Amino acid sequence: FFDNVEIAPENLLGGEEGQGFYQMMKQLPQERLIIGCGAVGAMEGAVARTIAYCKEREAFGGPLTQFQNTRFKLAECQTKTTVARAFLDNCMEEHLRGDLSVEKAAMAKYWLSDTQGEVLDECVQLHGGYGYMQEYAVAEMWADARVQRIYGGTNEIMKELIARAL
Repeated sequence: FFDNVEIAPENLLGGEEGQGFYQMMKQLPQERLIIGCGAVGAMEGAVARTIAYCKEREAFGGPLTQFQNTRFKLAECQTKTTVARAFLDNCMEEHLRGDLSVEKAAMAKYWLSDTQGEVLDECVQLHGGYGYMQEYAVAEMWADARVQRIYGGTNEIMKELIARAL
């Protein structure tokens, strides 16, 4: 906290004294969209790495992709990631036009970060024990994903913002 600190008028951020909180609040939809961008990027990276890993890693005389469950899990992750990208792209278009609403930005932040958690969990699982070792990128991506559901406003708060607009 800064108390009784003099600031020259030309150095005042935002140009209007006492409005910092309100100025910050106006940027929350963009911040939430940025969190969504990180979520989708992480999903795309994790899925690509996991597909490559499953094609290379052998078990019971062949690659992990010989197992139907592995292929189905990869298909689920790829589908969720593709849908997430389409939703994010739509939100980005709205943002660039100046039309992204508070509630849709909240939807993006909540749904994309929740989906990121689901996809990263599957990717870690498909890596087996290696998925939990920091030497593998997917382990670090999984650990980093958890905070996405907290900062920028928790996902529970995002649901409240969405519900208020119903």
